[in-house]
Amino acid sequence: TLTGTNNIASNSRLCMSSAVVGYKRSLGADAPPCSYTDIEQSQCLLIAGSNMAWAHPVLFRRLEAAKAEQPDKRIIVIDPRRTDTCEIADLHLALRPGTDVALFHGLLHLLIEQRQIDHAFIAAHTDGFEALQSLVERYTPALVAAECGISEGDLRLAASWIGDTQSFLSLWCMGLNQSSAGSAKNNALINLHLATGQIGKVGS
Repeated sequence: TLTGTNNIASNSRLCMSSAVVGYKRSLGADAPPCSYTDIEQSQCLLIAGSNMAWAHPVLFRRLEAAKAEQPDKRIIVIDPRRTDTCEIADLHLALRPGTDVALFHGLLHLLIEQRQIDHAFIAAHTDGFEALQSLVERYTPALVAAECGISEGDLRLAASWIGDTQSFLSLWCMGLNQSSAGSAKNNALINLHLATGQIGKVGS
């Protein structure tokens, strides 16, 4: 409404302030770098802090149709509860509430360990990777599994799917944003995309 058109979407609402800070700290601007068509084009989707089936039913129908057409498309749902959205998941990580940052750091720990990061992208487009790598070193699979209340096997499976895929897309909403650590959760998830170079390209 600010510009007099309904054809521009942004995070200019209080409920999205954590996402705004996360995007600006990570990418320099409040501008989600993806398109709805990435839902069909992505090979691996991660849904965090969102019960899409109830909260975004039109978008969820689109995801269901894409999954039906492409059964090999991997879908990871991160949610303490088993919601209706979990019915579409190939993997449901029912983490302990409030442990999202530990989970994302644990995934990055494994991606680094398994050499599934994009060093060329990191060198060309990011700053501070060495500090991040040092931070996530302590987030070992055993520690993260215990802190998050999930199995180490499921953690490793999620990391392998993210690392092996040609296109990785994350969808998240208020379960991350409306939190005292909402910006940190946003940044930790965006870091997975920056470290793997899964950003700014089709399906990611």
